[in-house]
Formats: sequence, structure tokens, C-alpha cells
Amino acid sequence: MATGVLELGGGFATGSLALLADAGHVLVDSGALLMALGAVWIAQRPHSLRWTYGFHRVEVFVATINGLLLLGLAAVIAWHAVRRIGGEAPEVEGSGLLLIAAVGFLANLLALYVLRDPGVSVNVRAARLHVLSDLGGSAAAVVAGLVVTLSGWTRIDPLLSLAIVVLVGFGAIRLLRETFEILLERVPHAVDLAAIEAALRDDPAILGVHEVHCWTVTSGFVAFTAHIEVAAAADAVATVRRANDILRDRFNIGHVTLQPEPPMSVGIIPLDAPPA
Repeated sequence: MATGVLELGGGFATGSLALLADAGHVLVDSGALLMALGAVWIAQRPHSLRWTYGFHRVEVFVATINGLLLLGLAAVIAWHAVRRIGGEAPEVEGSGLLLIAAVGFLANLLALYVLRDPGVSVNVRAARLHVLSDLGGSAAAVVAGLVVTLSGWTRIDPLLSLAIVVLVGFGAIRLLRETFEILLERVPHAVDLAAIEAALRDDPAILGVHEVHCWTVTSGFVAFTAHIEVAAAADAVATVRRANDILRDRFNIGHVTLQPEPPMSVGIIPLDAPPA
């Protein structure tokens, strides 16, 4: 947060759009990190009869908000950069820009070191993406400061601001794609439903698998449900237990709900059958 305030003041003082862009990026990211910390705390609250999955999805919602904020910031930066490129060459004080950008670059390096282990949480990965894009923005501002100081070519400042836009936009789109897939309950990329069905069918007691659903509640929390047809002579409880073991040990899915059923051809009454 302090780095963002410093760069904001420095951007106005030096006239650097690159520095202002990086300052806005850092300030948005600081707010995003505070939201992420709050989401982690909320997600740790216990499950209840009304909230059977707890509050794990709060992390995903917060990560989505962070991604939308980044897209909005990228649009604002791009608009100002295009205006400056198409207008008169801006006045930029190169040495001040270079000094403040260097401070911001070192601060982002420190933050990246703190978040060096992103873990499995989409929220933590979102925070790390913010810091990575901050680091790229600071590097662009440092380059702008060097060029303006050494050559006096000030148009490099809005041009490198567009480079910051690309960094911010790429990170935001990548993050939003991941969170939207979770919110729309897409099958996780690491899960192959065809392979799971084949593995379950390898058990001679399992004659069929249907009504299969697999989704992510939050990063690292995958849920799976299915109906399995159990042979008439088989022990349904033992069959379900073996199927759970397959899903846990071979596919790393621990939250499983399986409904055993008799074979589809057994015990089915046609819809148009006359009453007994």
C-alpha cells in the first residue's frame, strides 16, 4: 500500500503515466490482498445444516472480483496511454521516475518472495498473480525512467504503459477463466471422467455407471457423485467401499457420494404398465 501511495505521488510529480499506472495497479492489488485475507478467514468457518459446503466459495467470489478490478484498471490505463501517444509528447521527469520506479520494483520483489509458495488456493494464486503483474509494471516503469533519463524520448512512457496493460489484462483473463469454471461447476481439468468410469467398471460387481457429476467447490476441494449399478449377487456396501477407494487412491477425489442401484434391466416398471 505504501509503495502505491509513493508511486501515485511520484507519478503526478514526474508526469509519468507508467508510474501512475503502476501505482493504480499496486493500490488495487493492495485492496485485493486485504479482500483475499478476509476471504480466507471466512472460508475457515465451520459447515452447518444451512451451509453444508461452508463458505469455501467466498474465496472464489473474491478472486472473481479481483479479476474484474484488474480488467477495469487495464481499460483506464489503455485509454490514457492511447490519448498520450496520439497527442503531444508528454513532459516526464526521468530521474525522479527512475528512482521511484526502482523502489517499487524492489518492494514487489520482496512481496513475491513472501508469496513464493502459492499453494492450492485460487485466492492465494490470485494474490500472487497480482504481485507478478505489479513486478512487471514496476520493471516497465524502470525502463521508461532509464530511456527518458538517457535519451529524453518521453513517448516511451505511454508506450510502456500499454505493456503494463497487457500484463494486467492477461493475468485478469486467466484468473477469471479459472474462477468462472469453478462457479459454473465445470469438470476439473485434472479429472478424466471416462477414465474414472472405466476404472469403476473394472470391478466385476459394477455393471454400469451413470448420473455422473464432478465439480470444484473451491481449489483443492473436488466433489464427485454418481449412480452405480451393482450386480444382484454382490454386496452393495462392499462395492461402494471399493469404488470410494478407487476414487480416493487413483484419482485423488476424497469427497464422494455414490448411490448403489440394481441393474437397469431389473425391477423397472414400464411407465404405461397397468396398475396391479
